[in-house]
Amino acid sequence: MNLRFYDFETLEKELEGLSTQHRIAFAAACCERLLPNYNAFAREESWGAPSLLRTALDEVWQILKGKPVDVATLQKLRSACDSYDIVPHSDDFCGYVAEAQEAAIAIYKTLDACIEPTLQHIIEIAERVAFTIEFSTDWDVSIETEEYIETIARHPFTVREMAKQNEILERLKNTKELNYDLLEWLRTSFDNGGKSLIDLG
Repeated sequence: MNLRFYDFETLEKELEGLSTQHRIAFAAACCERLLPNYNAFAREESWGAPSLLRTALDEVWQILKGKPVDVATLQKLRSACDSYDIVPHSDDFCGYVAEAQEAAIAIYKTLDACIEPTLQHIIEIAERVAFTIEFSTDWDVSIETEEYIETIARHPFTVREMAKQNEILERLKNTKELNYDLLEWLRTSFDNGGKSLIDLG
């Protein structure tokens, strides 16, 4: 498999061949690589609630391990994660605010995917990953050309992230039933010393 940066069409085709549970597992693994960005922001600004986002993501992993879906609990978590007290506003902060926003959005989108398992939710989470990498480079939305995207695609963060996504998709495709060992690997296999996909932590 050779999934490339910003190639959401190919990603969608790959995800179409997976079960709902496998798709959510892919999304949750993406969130694990984003969450340290929020943690770094919260420490720097003394603001936010990393523990709430951690709780929300842990709930997703528990569902993937077989816990019955409690829609009311998920909706309550989703509402909390999408609140003004959790998602930082760009006008109020500097620093890692954009990266923190994308992490929070990805996690509540993953909750959305558990409540209403549509493929679009998973694509939106993958977009959060791509946007995060863009923010970590000299991102300029006004010059989003093919050449510009290729430049970002060669960045070490992008190369590492796309290799990880390809690896995860391959493992999911080759595993019919999600099991404990695979889920633990998905949750912890990004061995970056507790740092995120852009080396924040």
